[in-house]
Amino acid sequence: MSTLKTLAPALALTGLLRGSPTDDALILEHAESLRRRAGAVEYRIDPTIGHPEAFRIERAESGAQVVAGGPAGVLYGVQELVLPQSVVGAEGRPDFNLRGAVLMMLSASWAYQSDLSPEVYPWFFDRPFMTRYLDYLLSARLNTLVLWSGHLFPHILELPEYPGASQFSREEIRRNQEQFRWLTTEAAKRNITVLTHFYNIHISENLAKVMGRKGTADSDATRYLVPDDFVRGYYTTILTRYFAEFPNVGLSICPGESLDLKEQQAWFRDVIFKTARDSGKNPKLIIRDWTLDSDFKRALPNLYPNLYSELKHNDETITSPWPDVRHETWKGVLSGHVVNLHDPADITPYRVGSPRLIGEMVRRWKNAGYFTGAWFYAPQTWCWPHTLDVVPDGAAPLVNFERDELWHLLEGRYLWRTDREAAGEQAWSKAWLGRKWGDERIGRLVTEWYDLTGPILPGLQNLTSVRFGNFFPTAIAAVQASVDDLLTFRTRLDDPPPEGPTGLTNQRYYSRPIDAYTLDLYRARHGDLALQDSRSLPVAQLAVELAAGRDGAGFVRPDHLLDLYYDMAGQARDRARAALALGGRDPDELRRFLQDSECLLLTVDYYRCKVLAALEKKRFQLTGDKACLVRFRRHMDDSVIGYQTLYTTARRYYRAGSPMFHAWSWEKTYERRVKWDHELQMKWLSGFGG
Repeated sequence: MSTLKTLAPALALTGLLRGSPTDDALILEHAESLRRRAGAVEYRIDPTIGHPEAFRIERAESGAQVVAGGPAGVLYGVQELVLPQSVVGAEGRPDFNLRGAVLMMLSASWAYQSDLSPEVYPWFFDRPFMTRYLDYLLSARLNTLVLWSGHLFPHILELPEYPGASQFSREEIRRNQEQFRWLTTEAAKRNITVLTHFYNIHISENLAKVMGRKGTADSDATRYLVPDDFVRGYYTTILTRYFAEFPNVGLSICPGESLDLKEQQAWFRDVIFKTARDSGKNPKLIIRDWTLDSDFKRALPNLYPNLYSELKHNDETITSPWPDVRHETWKGVLSGHVVNLHDPADITPYRVGSPRLIGEMVRRWKNAGYFTGAWFYAPQTWCWPHTLDVVPDGAAPLVNFERDELWHLLEGRYLWRTDREAAGEQAWSKAWLGRKWGDERIGRLVTEWYDLTGPILPGLQNLTSVRFGNFFPTAIAAVQASVDDLLTFRTRLDDPPPEGPTGLTNQRYYSRPIDAYTLDLYRARHGDLALQDSRSLPVAQLAVELAAGRDGAGFVRPDHLLDLYYDMAGQARDRARAALALGGRDPDELRRFLQDSECLLLTVDYYRCKVLAALEKKRFQLTGDKACLVRFRRHMDDSVIGYQTLYTTARRYYRAGSPMFHAWSWEKTYERRVKWDHELQMKWLSGFGG
């Protein structure tokens, strides 16, 4: 049997490939603990394989041997032999080098603070629970964990030079530090690098208070628009100590939110990058394309070697499997480019995990040719590790990564091996879910449910493209579905996308192509085999077509697409009913799939009312046909009734429509947006005697 001792020469080499030998020893230690469960398994490192995570399994009558490019490959190969059912199910090397998940550690405010304590983040201190979560990530071969925080550092580091940096006592800081060290060590054992995300340029609320800093009209007291000597010294100290204290850590850095654009380059060069370089560890740094200065962007390739760029897949929601066109500007610029599948708020609070949709999205990244990694936010990330589901009194809340188990499993599966045969993927999902519920028939029905529902809520967002934000989920509809916005934001397919730095376009967005599965269903229904565009036609443009006597043939009509989404939700409801009738191991959870379906139907119907109302308003403006006004009023009236039905139904099943602190409740949205828009449109209608 290979041992840690006999692998020492190889460790020195693989340390050059992926991290320090200490990290490699931790990985092999964990591989050894897994190997002991597997019986006759040997392993050896062969650096000529060319990738530290790559492996192959050689089987013989006497047992199996894992041949790996580095310790991470040993771990994955041994794991493949140990797990009763493999998530990834593929040897070789990964298609994407960085494969990650995100946990939110941000205060419930816009202050971007992260006051770490067992009271605020009890899950962080629950070692058995976090071990389960890390093992879940390892099962999908995810190798990065991003802690999305505001300013976590003073609560995990002793900073005697800055006694007011944290409100916690020395003992509490040591408690936090020990837990953070435990997490990073356990992550390192599983080949997971922990990246602390932080916003520039903040100090803690407690330090701002001690210093007597006052906020301004443009910034609160914790933020600096322009660095001074104090904050430069402060950040140099905390980052130096951060890199020294913890194993296998790096940084995910957001230039914006506070730091003045013209100050970015000097700040990063002289503080962030210099401190990372001086650590001697060459830590991985990810810089987020968010309010990023254009001159600074051009200078980045010469400022730090182990630097990756990162940009949201679409915007702060999922709208399409096609990535934002702005990703192309990062092609070949830095060591690699990471796509951030940001908070999937527009699928909240419903279940998510479509093999078709996630598989297509990852294939789009691979086919682009320059993405080297991706990380996914968890569904309902702002209330992680729980969900928004209502549970019986006294029952434990649902666990996020158990309710939406397929979300990260499919991520890891496709980021490792992207190109997979479609029928085989359906079979894998059906078998996986069949084992979960103890009935292969349920596995088939739930897989079909995921694939039917997966495109609907992103598709609604994509169709309207009014405003996007992680605090405006589709089911709340706070801004996405007012009639005038529907008509004025998307006017033609050739409308140019918003210009300017990412994050500084007032959260406006633009449509991307519809997913392939929905397009196939649309073609089958309408016979439009040669569509001129794979995006939905804007409502205003369809009105122009209809007013001119054309029927929009050759385009995806928004009204027809909404009819299709409604039918897809109805078919999903049928699958959920059939699955529930079969029983299975967890009928309560199967019943929740049916509840999701009921609410999805109501969500689509509300959007359909608003889109049809907008269409009739524009047709009247173009033709003067007063029959349009009759239909317009009916759709507007139906929208108010429909939204009230939606939220009163959803209230029985979910605590809220979004877990984000800033999001409006359904009731507030109903009063201030749904009824408000109805009143606004009725006032307009009254001018024509309506």
